[in-house]
Amino acid sequence: MSQSLSRRSFLKCAGSGAVSLAAALLTGVSAAGAQPRAVGQPALLDGKAAVELLGYAPAPGLNGVLVYLSVENLSARTLPVGASYLHSRDVSTLNELYSLDSGVTARCGGQSIPCGSFAAPLYAENAADASAFTLNLAAGRGAMLHCFCAVPGEWETLELSYRPA
Repeated sequence: MSQSLSRRSFLKCAGSGAVSLAAALLTGVSAAGAQPRAVGQPALLDGKAAVELLGYAPAPGLNGVLVYLSVENLSARTLPVGASYLHSRDVSTLNELYSLDSGVTARCGGQSIPCGSFAAPLYAENAADASAFTLNLAAGRGAMLHCFCAVPGEWETLELSYRPA
């Protein structure tokens, strides 16, 4: 992926209270992609990747929120996705969780917050691929990013930025 993609913010979630999200918006990098997107509407990022907000859920045991994104590599080059789900198997503390990195960072209320993330094969991928899933996403392949964000108790806005690893 190009360097320009690595600096772009593509997702904004608006919430009410600690865990109940009222709406989710997805923004891309082009003029068309910069328009708000509802859950399930993909945004094309410079024609090199399609990113889609799949959903979100409260994570009270982690004092935060879980956000699920899909990324599909539309380019002819390999896309690095950083930490894979295989790394998450050995996580036993919150610090270890928040140190997982697939290129997603988070801000809440204008402040940087802890955000750990890892990539896993999409549901439609062949089950055999799951055991061989690597840290690089081949051309035409997709992955689901699992993002764990530590949000304050009365958070209002969550912004995620993606920078390929």
